[in-house]
Amino acid sequence: MSVPSQVVGAVESFREKSDVAVFSLSVAALLGIIVAVVAFADTVAAALATANEFIVGNLGWLYLWVVFLAFVFVVYVMIGPWGRIKLGGPDTEPEFTFWQYLVMTFTAGLSSGGLEFWGPVEPLIHYGTRPPYFDASAGTWARMADALQYAIYHYGLSAWATYLVFAVAISYYVYRKGAPFRPAVILAPFVGVDNVDGPLGKLVDALAVVVTVSGITVSFGLGISQFASGLSFKWGVGLGQLGRIGLILLVGVLFLLSVIAGIQKGIKRFADLNVVLLIGLMAAMFAFGQATTLVNLTTQALTGYATDFVGMSLFFAPNGEATAWLGSWTLFFWPWWLTFAPMIGIFMARISKGRTLRELVFAGLFGSFALTVPWYAATGGSALLLQTSGAADLLGVYESSGLEAVGFALFEQLLPYPAVFSAALLLLVVSFLITTLDSSTLSIAMMAAGGEESPSTINRLVWGLMMVLLTIALSLAGGMPVLQSFTILVGLPTAVLCAVAMLGMLIEFEREFPILTESDNEESERSTPTGPSVQQQRQSAGTTSDD
Repeated sequence: MSVPSQVVGAVESFREKSDVAVFSLSVAALLGIIVAVVAFADTVAAALATANEFIVGNLGWLYLWVVFLAFVFVVYVMIGPWGRIKLGGPDTEPEFTFWQYLVMTFTAGLSSGGLEFWGPVEPLIHYGTRPPYFDASAGTWARMADALQYAIYHYGLSAWATYLVFAVAISYYVYRKGAPFRPAVILAPFVGVDNVDGPLGKLVDALAVVVTVSGITVSFGLGISQFASGLSFKWGVGLGQLGRIGLILLVGVLFLLSVIAGIQKGIKRFADLNVVLLIGLMAAMFAFGQATTLVNLTTQALTGYATDFVGMSLFFAPNGEATAWLGSWTLFFWPWWLTFAPMIGIFMARISKGRTLRELVFAGLFGSFALTVPWYAATGGSALLLQTSGAADLLGVYESSGLEAVGFALFEQLLPYPAVFSAALLLLVVSFLITTLDSSTLSIAMMAAGGEESPSTINRLVWGLMMVLLTIALSLAGGMPVLQSFTILVGLPTAVLCAVAMLGMLIEFEREFPILTESDNEESERSTPTGPSVQQQRQSAGTTSDD
């Protein structure tokens, strides 16, 4: 019986387009984690809790400083002389209009996942349990604004700053030095572009793959929990453990169909659906809610965000209770965002050819706000207004049914035809998950293929399978607490990589500083490679990874 030619072609493409060392090391590490979690669930859960407590208590400062310095670094790149550096030669034109570029950045923010999950509930929880940074004696309106302010802070500029550190480094070395699309290029200032394919570079790529898969797994797990909670809260359908596993597998099958459909028909259609559903739900919340009050509340929250940004960024817990709060919130979100940084950095680099570093950073920082602020204002702000007016006890829903149910309770109380809007939220959750799996596996496959821009389908499917299996394993091990502890642990090496990337780019930019005093066009001609890239030279020499 002959093997179909399509299968033979797919396998051959996988062999030719894979970095065997990075792929094998990453798969082995992830399979080891999955087996350990399944075989020793209680032991792993306890170990993660212990590691979580140690990291929050002893290394929390590292996360706070790295993320804050990432923001300072990218803002200086944007407003300083380095922002003039063009990603490509002097005649290189952008592939997309600036509006398209902003929209793609906007949708990249969706791939981080969790926005539809945390939007309705995080401000509400901060109102009920006031963040230790703020004065506990504040009045109702101030408490509401502060709660919304902290939620926006967790999903705001700081998260994108970590992504942009990698985006700046990768795009600079790809378009100015001819390097491949891979996280290991952050080592180039120290070892040279020609040496990033060495053992240390492969280790960095493998590490980036593992932490990115882990970060996506957290989003996957939260989305599944929200979907299951919605079915139970709104329609009384309890899935149970087996039902949740079945739901994870169903999303995995839909992801498979999306990959088979290809980028244009797969990722694009689900991404378009995400934007339509998100904007539709936001519009409904403003239309049927207190739009003027929401705008006023959001304005005060943004004002506080601007004035308190440095204080919140470097707020170190003065006591055990405050430390526990940080461990549940800021020191959960920062590692989570860091796990996405290599992936989104590669994505941003891919779409930034012909742009300047100033345009890249501006689009990343403020394109994200175009998504975050209106969603939190509509959902989180509406939840706060319902709670404080006495129209609904959403905090009671949170305490009795879990944080996943709050969004559905909000729709129940505020919107007409709540079943329709709840179904739309469920559809948004599933569409988010499929888009996240589809787009993230593309970037991860690029990392595991030595920077190959069109990795094989088999490569992508392997990473989708890893995410499905790891999500099932962590869900069986304990759900949300385990997901949080796992995130804080796996984000630690990415924080180190982020710091290395910042230091390396400071060295590189200072070394290349004369380009800022000479004609930029002359430097573009001097710095932009005229011959084949490092990756192309390696391929033409027949030294691909699987030899």
